[in-house]
Amino acid sequence: MGVRARPNPESHPGTTLRRVNWSKDIGTVRRLFQDYRQWLADHRDTAASDVKMGLGQIDKQIAELPGTYGPPGGEIILAFAQQAVVACGALRELEPRLGEIKRIYVRADHRGPGFGPRLTHALLNRARELGYERVRVDTLPTMTAAIQFYQEMGFEPIPAYWPHPVLGALFFEYRVGKLKPTPRRRATPKSARSRK
Repeated sequence: MGVRARPNPESHPGTTLRRVNWSKDIGTVRRLFQDYRQWLADHRDTAASDVKMGLGQIDKQIAELPGTYGPPGGEIILAFAQQAVVACGALRELEPRLGEIKRIYVRADHRGPGFGPRLTHALLNRARELGYERVRVDTLPTMTAAIQFYQEMGFEPIPAYWPHPVLGALFFEYRVGKLKPTPRRRATPKSARSRK
């Protein structure tokens, strides 16, 4: 396995990431998923009629939100530029301790180097918090930028884990490992604070 690349937070300055708030953001997530679906339907690799099955699955997920992307095993990360939402990425449970990243989507006017890895890294951190040991992802064979950053981040190629409707789709897995405890700051004694 090669050196795992770290995303550059300065690749999109002024952009912030946060977890979804389902009581307020469900409409936003639905619109992003619909945009993602339209982009996928228009993509040249998805022109075959059998892709309708995959689009139908997305329609079902949109109708059932939050569904598997909600608690306890799911999460959606939203990206904002100023107050406008510009991207999302999702995490869901496939089976105990095994998660899957889905729906990484960046609106066209905010695409560029670094955004996909940044969202993916945030989702992997959340996967650790949720106790996942492995995380899987699939992508289309023409998504060269995605394939490259998945490999640079430490994802390893694996056999197909579901019957993807696009011929040549690629599948990857990342070993999350155990969440390391966050170091706690030691409390300063009152006597020390009073001498400052």
